[in-house]
Amino acid sequence: MCCGLKRSFVALILFRICQHAAASTTSFPLALRNCKDHCGAVSVPYPFGIGQGCYKNRWFEIVCSNSTSDQGKILFLPSIKRQVTSFNVGNFFATSVFSKFYIQSPLKQSGCSIGDADSSMNLTGSPFFITESNMFTAVGCNNKASMNATGLQILGCEATCGNKIRSYKDANKRCIGYKCCQMPIPPDLQVFDATVGELEPGKEGCQVAFLTLWTLSGSSFMSHELSEYDAYTTMELEWRLDLSKTSSEGVRCNNNTFAEDGYQCSCRDGYKGNPYIPGGCQDIDECRIPHGNNCGRNKCVNVIGSYRCEKTFTPILGVTLSSGLFLLAVGMWLLCKVHRKRKAAKQKRKFFKRNGGLLLQQQTHVLQCSVNRTKLFSSGDLEKATDKFNPSRILGQGGQGTVYKGMLEDGMIVAVKKSKALEEENLEEFINEIILLSQINHRNVVKILGCCLETEVPMLVYEFIPNRNLFDHLHNPSEDFPMTWKVRLRIAWEVADALSYLHSAASVPIYHRDVKSTNILLDEKHSAKVSDFGISRSVPLDDTHLTTVVQGTVGYVDPEYLQSNHFTGKSDVYSFGVVLIELVTGGKPVSLLRPQEVRMLGAYFLEAMRSDRLHDILDARIKEECDQEEVLAVARLAQRCLSLNSEHRPTMRDVFIELDRMQTEGKGTQIQAQNSEEHDHIIHIAIPESMSLSYTSPDIVVENSSFSLDSKPLMPHKTQ
Repeated sequence: MCCGLKRSFVALILFRICQHAAASTTSFPLALRNCKDHCGAVSVPYPFGIGQGCYKNRWFEIVCSNSTSDQGKILFLPSIKRQVTSFNVGNFFATSVFSKFYIQSPLKQSGCSIGDADSSMNLTGSPFFITESNMFTAVGCNNKASMNATGLQILGCEATCGNKIRSYKDANKRCIGYKCCQMPIPPDLQVFDATVGELEPGKEGCQVAFLTLWTLSGSSFMSHELSEYDAYTTMELEWRLDLSKTSSEGVRCNNNTFAEDGYQCSCRDGYKGNPYIPGGCQDIDECRIPHGNNCGRNKCVNVIGSYRCEKTFTPILGVTLSSGLFLLAVGMWLLCKVHRKRKAAKQKRKFFKRNGGLLLQQQTHVLQCSVNRTKLFSSGDLEKATDKFNPSRILGQGGQGTVYKGMLEDGMIVAVKKSKALEEENLEEFINEIILLSQINHRNVVKILGCCLETEVPMLVYEFIPNRNLFDHLHNPSEDFPMTWKVRLRIAWEVADALSYLHSAASVPIYHRDVKSTNILLDEKHSAKVSDFGISRSVPLDDTHLTTVVQGTVGYVDPEYLQSNHFTGKSDVYSFGVVLIELVTGGKPVSLLRPQEVRMLGAYFLEAMRSDRLHDILDARIKEECDQEEVLAVARLAQRCLSLNSEHRPTMRDVFIELDRMQTEGKGTQIQAQNSEEHDHIIHIAIPESMSLSYTSPDIVVENSSFSLDSKPLMPHKTQ
């Protein structure tokens, strides 16, 4: 009861302080001298401005004009061609500045009657960024929506009006797939280009996709039909100024300010206002603000940037009160310390339970073999190992989380993967994957050592692999470790061995689902280690495929998987075929330097094979020393792995046997040509337009229905 009264009293004090601060903000300038600081009812803070000489540069120019409707004044930002609805002006008068503003953004739609404005946005080169407060949202009864995230990652989700399988349990009412779905977006995003399509072709309906503040995706969207949607939604942007430059393009913080995060200015303690204009940060009178000082019964005297307290009572009374206050403060500090410890322990138990800790304990109790292998680390262990997750310890970042280098108390070097937020419905699957991976014992698979479940997001601990990944070695070569043909063939053999083991030798088949050269690490002996099982899935023995939302990396994803959403073991074979091509050609999986129709390395390679030009695309670093017959054998094996019809691809077991024979014999092995009748059944598969990326063509795969496997050599023999 006492704690409740204390919280209420503190809340009342904070409310009064905020109320007084809000009332006093009107005395601080927003815009430059002699410039307008409002457009209608909207405040416009510098570096934005209305009129020549009133904004920082062309990116921040605001055009204030009359609306053609009854909306009054409207604000328009010509540099990004979007209407501005408001600025986060209130935070200019806090200690820190949150440089955010809000715009109207058109919806990407198909089959709707809500307008057809261009919803794509490219902020590259500008000081504006799309904040993580926005969520990628798709609405409709037959909607398959996607967008290009960072690098080569594809982000998307599906919305359907089938049976409502669960109720909305969370207070935010986030979309979970019934009529709408949502996905978080990565940080520092500047490009948005969505696509929508039909899950089931032929069904009429309205499909919509957009970015918006996640709070808008709750009741305000779920309570309306599609026909009632406006043509625009609200998107939050953040602006940044480079404070590191000293030229005229850069920004220097004014007096009474300091640089924060390298791209924001903030008023110093004791000052409030707009830190980007001369004299914008002004002294505040803490003595006139209720509870704005801690003078108590002493007299408060305001000074520039601060205040001081002067005693107004007798020394004896002052000493007595001071002693009492000191003892009270010590007692309150001890109580708060105990309370914080109890609260932290309770929070850890809550996270442990929410992240599936009880399920993991139950599973490891049944499987005693896993108890000794999978260790439950505490959050304190991993914070100490990674120096509190110091950014300097980051080894890499991807769609599934961030990996840090750490050292345990026993001196063992490890890799700690801090995953992204885990949805409640995926907890059981996540724990089962930990149990499954803990039982994998293969020399070419990165070992999982344990996990930590008592934090907000789960963390996994792997063995540390020191010598970079295969992609780096191919495209950033080192003299210390030349990538000779024999080395490349051995790496291909080791990776095929690991994938063959996962597909057919493990107790339950495991599909990796993200085979690529960046996920192939090299250890201290430069042996290959397959890593990153963040989206891997186990498959019951009686099942032939997984039905999932498309995930993977552009350039490696099986075109048949894109069409059907059915992932099979042959989909891993396709991705491994692209890795084989990288080893043979030294090319990147996607390159904008190649013609549009062959930007994907797979299409580029197959075109060269059909034209008998393998020697032309062979990596120049291995042309002279490689066994040409051996290279030709590997190229033809890759050609079979990239067959557009998965039934015509070999299994990973077949691929490993073929590479193992090459390794054992030490000479090239010709792969037998496929029966010509078999190739007559290979059909052209085009990636649907709804899943295409802005820099690729829908028909990125090979269009011919057969391969050239005649006796004519693809590479000229070396002259003696």
